[in-house]
Amino acid sequence: MDTPAPLLIALPQGLNVSGVTLWALRLVRAMAERGRPAGLILHPEPEGQRPIARRLPRGVKVFDLRDLPPIQKCGGDLSAYIPRYLDALETMARRGTVVMSPNLHGDCYGVCAALAQARPDILRVVGWQHSDIAYDTRMLAHYAPMLHRFVGVSDVIERSLKKELGARAGDVLNIPYGVETPEEPHARTPLSGRPVRLLYTGRIEHEQKRVGALIAMSDALAMAGIDHRLTLLGDGPAAAEIDKACEHRPEIRRIRPGGQGTVRRHLASHDAFVLASRYEGLSVSMLEAMAHGCVPIVTGVRSGAAQAISDGDNGLLAGAGEDDDEQTVGRAMAEEVRRMLDACPARLSERAWLSARERFSIDLHADRASKLFDRVAGEPARAWPASRPCAFSAAAGSVGASGSVPEEGPKLLRDLLATLRGQTIVLHGAGRHTIELASVLADAPVEIAAIADDDPNRHGQTLFGWPIIAPSRVKETGAAGVVISSWMHQDAIYDRCSPIYAHAGLRTWRVYPQRDASGVSAA
Repeated sequence: MDTPAPLLIALPQGLNVSGVTLWALRLVRAMAERGRPAGLILHPEPEGQRPIARRLPRGVKVFDLRDLPPIQKCGGDLSAYIPRYLDALETMARRGTVVMSPNLHGDCYGVCAALAQARPDILRVVGWQHSDIAYDTRMLAHYAPMLHRFVGVSDVIERSLKKELGARAGDVLNIPYGVETPEEPHARTPLSGRPVRLLYTGRIEHEQKRVGALIAMSDALAMAGIDHRLTLLGDGPAAAEIDKACEHRPEIRRIRPGGQGTVRRHLASHDAFVLASRYEGLSVSMLEAMAHGCVPIVTGVRSGAAQAISDGDNGLLAGAGEDDDEQTVGRAMAEEVRRMLDACPARLSERAWLSARERFSIDLHADRASKLFDRVAGEPARAWPASRPCAFSAAAGSVGASGSVPEEGPKLLRDLLATLRGQTIVLHGAGRHTIELASVLADAPVEIAAIADDDPNRHGQTLFGWPIIAPSRVKETGAAGVVISSWMHQDAIYDRCSPIYAHAGLRTWRVYPQRDASGVSAA
């Protein structure tokens, strides 16, 4: 019997606490158990984040790149990473044509593009979209020439990828995540006479997970007289802030992540899993909770939540939007906790377990993935065009097309700033778009007072000497208006923030034409 095509997964954030890390570890373990050669390329974990404390799957080859700088800071220079990826590829290729899965960051895909130029004979690349965000969709579209298939982890992501990819829509697949499910649901002690036990597992951060809303939820429950205990099991950039918030709230405790055994024990002993995310793909933590009968109470994000949860049957969906503040979301989450207590928690628990077992098992996920890997391994190579740069990012100040800035971007920004000559403005966006267009901004005939950004972790920092502030503080700068410095997220930022700026008497300008409902830029 022929050896199945080897699988090689690259993790640009190493073994940090995340659903993507858990997905990768589960998948390579399942593949190794089925006799498929499997490997992991591990980059450094983000600063301040610890690797998941668990043993790596037996039989999985590990290529450790944690001695290299974070790929997120490479600025378009992939030279340090290409030889190490090539070594991993050629090592795995001793067993056959390698199916490779880069993840999460454009330059991780960029290194694979370089390999697709150098060794297309032994490489097949599959793109996986894990989150319902424009960056991920544009990243896969950018690298479409070298990608054999595109995998969305939810129905919503599958639809958005098909819309974005047009002629390649037939190469889009929907493969939901899978988790281990116990043979029977865990029995829990009756709720009568004890606090309801609530659990969050995952990254302690604000931008996606909106973890501060869980503190607000606990406060709302306390105000309503609902006896509860909230456990936050995880680590991340907001950990110190959350620890401080817990000091005077005896109902809440944060525990640093341990191995999966620690997670399973907490899932088995808690009544409900709470998740206040702004967006998801298909939350792995939510599926793990369902598998252990820990009733999921989650925000009704666009992707994933309603696919797994039938509200009131196997979980509860909180009516909170992506842009709602933490207090609003916290109150909505608290109301769903009350709903669970008024319903039949034992029935919700059993239904959650059954849903995970029937629809989201690791065996089902591995079956679908195996068929995909064997299929693409037998297809012709797809080399990356030699005329296009491999990197997704570009060096600060370089002017030209990249994954974050389209070819026409520098001219469009120059033209817009020329019409604003002599005015004081604020830029919205402290990301790659602003960094890569630094030379355009340096010569701009306007005064840039500050950079507004939605990420609270950036507030108080500077970029090119300009202070990074919250959108709510833009009026304090005395600026006439705000220029949105983003290509991927321009329209979402405009829809979210232009009402805030208009209320403050400020105009909001787009750099790029507005995209219509089909995702195509209007002329």
